[in-house]
Amino acid sequence: MGMIKLPERAIKFFKDNIDEIFITGNLAEGKWNIKISDHVKSFCQVQNATPTSSNGTGLVALMTIYRTYFKRDKVLIQSNTMYAVKTMVYSAACEVSGYIDCKLDTLMPGIDQVKKSVKNYTGKKDELIILLSHLGGIINPDIEKIADFCFQNNIILLEDCAHSYGATLNGKHSGIFGDAGVFSFYATKSIPAGEGGVVISKHDDIGFYMSRYVMYDRFDQKMNIGVNIRPSEVQALFIYSVLLCAGEIIANKKQIAQRYINVCRELKITFINQDNDNSIGNHYKFIIYSENKDIKLFLPNLKTTTSGIYDYSLNNSVNIIKRHVCLPIWYGQETAITEKVIKELYESR
Repeated sequence: MGMIKLPERAIKFFKDNIDEIFITGNLAEGKWNIKISDHVKSFCQVQNATPTSSNGTGLVALMTIYRTYFKRDKVLIQSNTMYAVKTMVYSAACEVSGYIDCKLDTLMPGIDQVKKSVKNYTGKKDELIILLSHLGGIINPDIEKIADFCFQNNIILLEDCAHSYGATLNGKHSGIFGDAGVFSFYATKSIPAGEGGVVISKHDDIGFYMSRYVMYDRFDQKMNIGVNIRPSEVQALFIYSVLLCAGEIIANKKQIAQRYINVCRELKITFINQDNDNSIGNHYKFIIYSENKDIKLFLPNLKTTTSGIYDYSLNNSVNIIKRHVCLPIWYGQETAITEKVIKELYESR
């Protein structure tokens, strides 16, 4: 991967405001954490948004809250997701109680796979959490059906939105289909700010618990769980600066994606389309796949790639590992890299 680049506008905003933090001495719990919260609530049209130090700390906090206050400690996760999702479950003192199969054409579970996994689950549904990850920059196309199924069966649905800030499905942002969701602003994510995350929820009780959890509930002193997982004001300012440029970042990557799309259509290479009538992606990844053979055999001369989603399986996603690959796509990507990828695609076909 090339050097991570950011819009000049984001860098300028950060530089223009950083001195105020040191002049005022408000190094923590200041206005920039509040500004992140207000911005994300407005952007996603959601009632509650709590900044966190990372996507992972946000998910651990959510599962800890659901375990402590709602007696939910059994978790189903998808078989194709980051290994860290598994470790988060156990870090929250919960249990991975099963894996949900994933489909090659989305890399994510469909409603049928979710129903099958729940059917195979032998515990009580009122103890169950389903933790789904939106992958590659799009929202799981079946998330509305999955959310309705979970609601009808008294199952908590949490959304790992590490890849999907700015993505929408039927006009709704990721993270608000289920009970709560968590974004990531890690250095390599779609909206990169080094570190940081935001937990969002349409439920006021979850918003209340999260707002207290991230600072030990040291003022009200009613909760018996909580740690410090807030961003510092310096980090919060950096996150906010980049969030202001999210549209510019996504638009730049969309231009690169369009070049790949044109070539893939010409060469009859199957890819995951990020934009259609119902879905708008953020182009975090550009994913191509082969339905019938190992992707290395299908595209033998394609050498310029970036990390897959994923190159390992938590359970039974072996076909996904072997049959997809991600083309380089990041903000400010050098034209020479894009041209090299396109050249290798033509040479492969």
